[in-house]
Amino acid sequence: MKLWTICVLAVACPSLADAQSLIVRPVYDTIIAPQAGATANPPSPAINDAERVHWIVDGIVGPRSLGVGILASTWQTGFNSPSEWHRSWSGFGKRYLEREVDVAISNGIEGGLGAIWGEDPRSVPSKRRGVWPRTRYAIKTVVLAPRRDGHLAPAWGRFAGNVFNNVIENAWLPPSVTTGKQTAVRSVDGLVGRLLGNLWDEFWPDARKRLFH
Repeated sequence: MKLWTICVLAVACPSLADAQSLIVRPVYDTIIAPQAGATANPPSPAINDAERVHWIVDGIVGPRSLGVGILASTWQTGFNSPSEWHRSWSGFGKRYLEREVDVAISNGIEGGLGAIWGEDPRSVPSKRRGVWPRTRYAIKTVVLAPRRDGHLAPAWGRFAGNVFNNVIENAWLPPSVTTGKQTAVRSVDGLVGRLLGNLWDEFWPDARKRLFH
């Protein structure tokens, strides 16, 4: 089971995405907007084409992604998942390369398709105060993403990338991980990986300051 895949449910046309934005905005204002005592998240500049390409490429061959790939492949090799690849250096290599392909397909779909309606795929710290408000924001931005005007709306590109990459990969993955159940589990793992990444981006800068200053 791929616990570290960085990440599903539906793809919408731009007009539907815009309609969803009108629906989600009031929800954002009442639920996602900072509570009393929290610092509001100032709107960030909309992602441009160069930044979008950088996000896609960095997610595949950036230092952080490559490091996570080593950890994930080591974990999967230790637990012999999938079992057809065995606990061996060859199996480790297959798992590592498979993860790279997984991220390439997922990021390509999310970054490319999301560009149609201005979905920003990046993980941006909330700049809020308090562990729970920041954690809640990290959780919510697994399924919501900023649009061009800064408001949060369903992350349709992310959902599509996280589902279709796993369906595509079934063409070459071993039979033990290509059942409907296992494909769904891999899709969920992708969202869990996104949550872990959001939490890391939210809290690691503060932890680093405390540890090294």
